[in-house]
Amino acid sequence: MKLYIRKADLMVGNILVVTNQNKETIFIASRDKDNPFLIQLYNRLNTKIGEIKLKNNFLKIYSIEVNGEEIATINAVPMIDMKYVYLSKINWNIIGNMVISNYHVMQAGKEIMTVQPTIMSQGHPGLEIDIDDMDNRPIGTMVAIFLDKYIKVPNLKPDNDVDIGFKSKLSFFNFKNKC
Repeated sequence: MKLYIRKADLMVGNILVVTNQNKETIFIASRDKDNPFLIQLYNRLNTKIGEIKLKNNFLKIYSIEVNGEEIATINAVPMIDMKYVYLSKINWNIIGNMVISNYHVMQAGKEIMTVQPTIMSQGHPGLEIDIDDMDNRPIGTMVAIFLDKYIKVPNLKPDNDVDIGFKSKLSFFNFKNKC
């Protein structure tokens, strides 16, 4: 089943509507304003069915829960040039270009989900999530939202506070004379 999310909602919105090919609402995802690392997923009847939350701030471990039970963990926020993410407990391997949201998910050597950028109606950019198994839809949707929102894109502006010059303020001869 193919699901769609508008990129505009992912970038700035706190509420994301996940639809199918017929533009019917399948899920509603929300992000908390006070806790930006909390993503909650609701069904059509506004019943909470899952969430991703920060489990350990020091180690940057995120927990994925469905129906109140921890299903998987993500051990770090993916950084730029990262082509692989592993979800423990459910043994999902996410492989591809996560910066542009073009990747697929493998479990036991079988592809179970693909995510790719698409153009939606009225020319809006969006994400197309293709999930084979109906039971994996909540987890797959939350993972796609999480990876799209928290991927670190490189900053091309140099930081003026960092001095990477090779000249030392202390010359070798001054150091040798003081010893």
